[in-house]
Amino acid sequence: MTLIVVLSELSKARRFVADGKKCMVRQRRIVDKLEQQGYDTLDAILFLEYLEEMQEQYVAHLNRLEQQVLDLVRPGGD
Repeated sequence: MTLIVVLSELSKARRFVADGKKCMVRQRRIVDKLEQQGYDTLDAILFLEYLEEMQEQYVAHLNRLEQQVLDLVRPGGD
């Protein structure tokens, strides 16, 4: 990929990571509220775990893209 393409993908990946953080915070609040009100939280916790797994993948992809940018701007590896 060219540097321009990678930078575009990097921008998208950063937005996904930021949005993912917001979703996890919102879901944690939902879990907390359900617990406080005495409701069953199993489904809400399972969904939170799913969001956390997705976030790990988003962050890993972001890290790969950041490394790719470095490799493109420093082709010698130094």
